[in-house]
Amino acid sequence: MIHYYQGKYSHEGVALNPAAPAFRYGTGFFETIYYNGTKLCHLDRHLDRLLHSLRAYRIDHETIDFTEVIMQVINRNGLEGNPARINIFYPVEEPTAQPVILAAPYEPAPYKAYRLCICNDKHVSTLNAQKTTSYMFFHLALKQAKARGFDDAALFDFDNNLLEATTGAIVLRKNGNFVELDTEYKLPSTTLQLAKTVLDIQPESVNYDDLPQYRHAYLLNTLIGMRPIVAIGETAFVPDEEACRDVTELVLEE
Repeated sequence: MIHYYQGKYSHEGVALNPAAPAFRYGTGFFETIYYNGTKLCHLDRHLDRLLHSLRAYRIDHETIDFTEVIMQVINRNGLEGNPARINIFYPVEEPTAQPVILAAPYEPAPYKAYRLCICNDKHVSTLNAQKTTSYMFFHLALKQAKARGFDDAALFDFDNNLLEATTGAIVLRKNGNFVELDTEYKLPSTTLQLAKTVLDIQPESVNYDDLPQYRHAYLLNTLIGMRPIVAIGETAFVPDEEACRDVTELVLEE
């Protein structure tokens, strides 16, 4: 895989200073962008979130012509014209953080419905509202979910209020009304923001015990758009393809 870092394109590893926060603590921020074979979907929204995080935490950083560099990485990896997952990482090093750009093949699963297990471990922090490279909790929760035969894991706070999945936002629906999860301990999803331009989605706190009240559930992220969730733990939901269609077309720019 050819990546970009410090003005160079290389297939060798990225060297990190072992004394730097990125190496010692996993300090940094990242974004995932979907390339649909033609365009970089909603790159501006992802850059807004990424650069906002860097500014909010006063991280000195360099910027580049992201569109040009990403397209170069896509081309050098032979991915032009094919779906790909693009990652922008900002590992924090001194004196300034510099972006790492990666591109990898991605195989869409446009008809997939998702089964989520319950993650019994808790990770509740205001940093949950940032897409940080200190992602060990989410990585392990997803790995354990897949080892058990699930697609993802649902995350909860210490009062058993639903937060999100490890890979995206969760939306629920009952009596025709869509709700997002009303909490400051989740990532502000770019896909959810796009969905709210199509659907009327209102914030609401949802406890684990409240889940059976809802008829439909959905998982939203950059790579899949909006897809049905058929189960969270022992609670089953009726898959609703119709609600997903317009949102997914908007997110994936189909």
